[in-house]
Amino acid sequence: MRVEDDGGRPRSRPRGRAPGIHDDGAVSGEFAAALPAAVLILTLLLGLGMHAAAQVTLEEGARAAARELARGETEASAQAAVRRVAGESVQVSISRDGEHARVRLSRPVQLLGLLELSAVQTADASARVEQPSLGDAVPGGPP
Repeated sequence: MRVEDDGGRPRSRPRGRAPGIHDDGAVSGEFAAALPAAVLILTLLLGLGMHAAAQVTLEEGARAAARELARGETEASAQAAVRRVAGESVQVSISRDGEHARVRLSRPVQLLGLLELSAVQTADASARVEQPSLGDAVPGGPP
């Protein structure tokens, strides 16, 4: 079937479409409708990735503090290791149970650093404290 355009020249009409129905801009409209959902999904994925990375740093901070305590260092040194690895906003709890030192870190969960949720990230680590040798106990003692 041939249809004439405004200049009198014949042109072909796409098959399967009724005359007078146009879909100009339909793709743009569908894209505009789907864009907010795509942005929301990407934002959630980014937030989850950042949450996972923050959990890893929290666990690494707990391990660093437990290593410090296992070597016989002070609690202040262990807390400094936590701050260096996991950041300043971490709450530190250190306990000793016989020959083991236990470290528990916690901090509130934040979504993209903007929205604080009612959840808390925690990480635990423990290590056996080394007993100083006789030469280490006396300053200037035998090597």
